[in-house]
Formats: sequence, C-alpha cells, structure tokens
Amino acid sequence: MHLVRVYDRLILGLAVLGATSLAIATIMIVIDVILRNTGFRPFQSTSAIVEYVMMFSTMAAAPWLVRTGGHVAIDSFVAKLPDTARMWVGRVLTSVTIFILALLAWRSGVVGLEMIASRSVDMRSINIPAWVLYAMLTGGFGLMALEFLRILIAGRAYSGSGAAH
Repeated sequence: MHLVRVYDRLILGLAVLGATSLAIATIMIVIDVILRNTGFRPFQSTSAIVEYVMMFSTMAAAPWLVRTGGHVAIDSFVAKLPDTARMWVGRVLTSVTIFILALLAWRSGVVGLEMIASRSVDMRSINIPAWVLYAMLTGGFGLMALEFLRILIAGRAYSGSGAAH
C-alpha cells in the first residue's frame, strides 16, 4: 500500500500547492496595484501569470475537495428518496461523474498532445506553451475521476448529507 500513501500525499500536496499559488497570485496583484498607484511601471506579465495560477489552483485543489466532500453536490431531490434508492442513485451518479471526468481528462490530454506537436504558444504579455493549460486540465480531471472512483469502490457514493465521506 506504499503506492496509496504516495498518492494520498500527492493529493494533499497538490491542494497545499494550489492554496499557496493563490496566495502568491494575491501578493502579485497587490504589488501590481501598488506599483500602478504609485506611478511605477507594473510587471507586464502579472495578469497572464495570475490567469494560469487560477487554473492551476483549481485543478490542483479539486481532487482534494472531492476527497473531503468539499465539491458541489445538489441533493435536495435525492435526499427525499428511500435509503436503497438513494444508494443506487448515488452509485449511478458517481459512475456518470467518473465517466465524464475521464472523458474530459482524455480529451484535454489529446488536445495537449496536439499543442505539443504543433508547437503552439499562448501569446499574452508573456509566451507560455499552449500545452501547459491542457496538462493542468488533464491532471485535474484525471485525479478527480480517480477520487470519485475511490468513493465508488469504498461504497461511499452517497452519504445522505450531500458529500461523500
């Protein structure tokens, strides 16, 4: 089970890295505003970097949010179902979620490989290889799919509170 421990640390580490990157982005924005308002020239790349940081932090923290039940769940209808039906609906919905996330991971991976092959560049105030965005999406969607799969295998597809625990 060494691999499971490494994976668990990866999920937690990505969440911490996502939160840290948001803090750094916040500091970058504050510095940018201060420089603009004091007559100094702000860094040209702040806006582009902050946009990428926001995508990274979302994709990095999302698997941890799934694990901890912090993801969005609308359960007002499902909560009214009898226990057996609620369990089956939860399993079906979790399976559909896994399928959709795996499909999104696969598709973003394919597009990312196309970006690598075409040597595409996202040109903003700084040039960033276009595949970077798709790598973040592929990793985030793939890890979310794995987290929902773990929930499904553990039999925790629906707990009645709107979150998988």
